[in-house]
Amino acid sequence: MSQIQIETNPSYPVIIEKGLLNILGKSIKPFLKGKLLIITDENVDSFYGRVIAEQMNENNIEWDKYIIVPGEESKSLEVYGRILEYMAAHNFHRNDTVLAFGGGVVGDLSGFTAASFLRGIDYIQVPTTLLAAVDSSVGGKTAVNLKEGKNLVGAFKQPKAVLCDPDLFATMKEERFLDGVAESIKYGILRDEELFSEFETPLTQRDARLSNIIERCVKHKAEVVKKDEMEKGERQFLNLGHTIGHAIEKASGYEVSHGHAVAMGMGMMARACEKIGVLKKDNRERILKVLEKNGLPTKTSYSTEDLFGKVYKDKKCSSDKITIIEIERIGKCRLHKILIEDFREYIEKGRV
Repeated sequence: MSQIQIETNPSYPVIIEKGLLNILGKSIKPFLKGKLLIITDENVDSFYGRVIAEQMNENNIEWDKYIIVPGEESKSLEVYGRILEYMAAHNFHRNDTVLAFGGGVVGDLSGFTAASFLRGIDYIQVPTTLLAAVDSSVGGKTAVNLKEGKNLVGAFKQPKAVLCDPDLFATMKEERFLDGVAESIKYGILRDEELFSEFETPLTQRDARLSNIIERCVKHKAEVVKKDEMEKGERQFLNLGHTIGHAIEKASGYEVSHGHAVAMGMGMMARACEKIGVLKKDNRERILKVLEKNGLPTKTSYSTEDLFGKVYKDKKCSSDKITIIEIERIGKCRLHKILIEDFREYIEKGRV
């Protein structure tokens, strides 16, 4: 078992342990005050619903469950509202707790629900995907989407704890697992060439390196969040590949998954940064090769105009400017604020 303390206000532990699902009730009990609402999706519940029920009952935890439809469409104001109505109708109170048992959609939706119900109650994250484990479950960013774009309504709300069992990733579809690989590679490009090198041997769902890679990614995110909890400065680095990635997701009607879109965004930024003279050719080639070796795409068929039209809706825009992340070399990036109009050139240079 490894435990990382996230130094936010309030602080909380991230516990990474293989087999943690089998002691889940015992593990969450120290973080509970009242009853528990478990929010999960249909796919995750089909795999783990029985063992969750056994764990809650064996540990005398008063609990209820709300199951959503899998996918990005559930991260909506409509679904969010239905959960709030359910909690009110079933007499949840301020000393009760929400448990997010699922991937990024479940975690974001559950966190925002907890942040706003009765002006804020506790919640716990149990990520069931690699993407959620290394990224969205840590740091306290919660949100739902609007038709105009991703994560446009939300709040910063830190969980009481994050409990991560890498064994849960074995039941994931490979394509969804690769979403998490993309976000893990991101940390290597941003801050850690040694971590990046790990992916030169492709990561698999039962890989013995999983726990160590999750721990390293979480430690990097913890360091960034400690310095900039509310995303006013350094935390913006974590958006590497995301501005283009979110545009690709939106253009596809969310048919392209988040991690695959971010992989395309990182590949395109690597090409663009080489063409403007920021990144050396060998680093660009290495980034593209690692993404491709891990089964991830590095470019898109959407036109520059298709993507640029979506950038204005991105929450990273401020007035007529946007902060982008340029890659200087593997392990080192920089923030660069530019006019939104100038970002068109980055998209164009990154496409080919």
